[in-house]
Amino acid sequence: MESAVRDLLVNRALRLRPVQLATTVHGFHCLGIAARVPDIGTDDSREVYVWHVPADLLPLTEQELERWSVDAPEGRHWILSERELLLDNSQYSEPEIVLWGPEEVSLWIGRAVMSGELKAHQPYNQNENSIPIDKEGETHEKTDFLKPIIDVSNWLSVRGMEGATYTPVLLGAKTWVVTGDLEGPEGELERNTWKLNEDPWSSKIEIFDESERLENVPDLQVLSPPDDSWIAEENLPGMVGKLLEVRRQDGTTSSGENGPVRSMLLQRWSFRSDSARLGQRPLFLPGWIIHEQENILLHGRIGRTFELH
Repeated sequence: MESAVRDLLVNRALRLRPVQLATTVHGFHCLGIAARVPDIGTDDSREVYVWHVPADLLPLTEQELERWSVDAPEGRHWILSERELLLDNSQYSEPEIVLWGPEEVSLWIGRAVMSGELKAHQPYNQNENSIPIDKEGETHEKTDFLKPIIDVSNWLSVRGMEGATYTPVLLGAKTWVVTGDLEGPEGELERNTWKLNEDPWSSKIEIFDESERLENVPDLQVLSPPDDSWIAEENLPGMVGKLLEVRRQDGTTSSGENGPVRSMLLQRWSFRSDSARLGQRPLFLPGWIIHEQENILLHGRIGRTFELH
């Protein structure tokens, strides 16, 4: 986590200046001094000591913080702890110290990854929440992820929910790989392959846009849609005809008074559903659990909300 913190601070132009401390503080690692840290929500323009507390089986106690404060230099401090806290950091009364526990640190890093600001290199772990890849049990190295379209901060602000906390999650969906024929107006056939997104949360199918791919994704909780939300494989070819259909100029020319005239007539090339061969693999969409009186799920691409039970 320490490297992720450093990378994120650098991305935000918050360079950490190395500092030589007079005393080593056990369990607390000083990453350096930042000229400013807007993330901690204060207008104070003084420099900030940034500290990292590595993970441990035991929680961080108030007594350990008191011992740290004795040896820590004077000034403002921001502590990012991977250890659970045995105190309510929201009620922590020391004005010179901003203390974040593992949940706040994870949310901070997770939001940066979901927005594309920070790249995560931990591969996605398949688990019981994963979507089956295909009926033969074939495995694929590739899993698709899409970027969020919704800005969660703006979404909350518009609804007067600025203070709400939220947790990034992944929503289960599916990528269909469809291979089949387009049939031209004269019966000519053209073989093509398409990638389609199936979003069971919105009952939508659309052509996969490679520019919308999210390349680096953290290992987040996966939420699966109801089992009856998915399209049956046998029904898919008949549903995507209009989506895969194309219109093309016929390319013919004729003689006119001023020379050859190219035809602007559009001819329809139709998808032959009987020629379709299908494959599928997991697709994950961005989302957030909004923590209010009752948690709700916000779909990160369409802005629709769902109740969580």
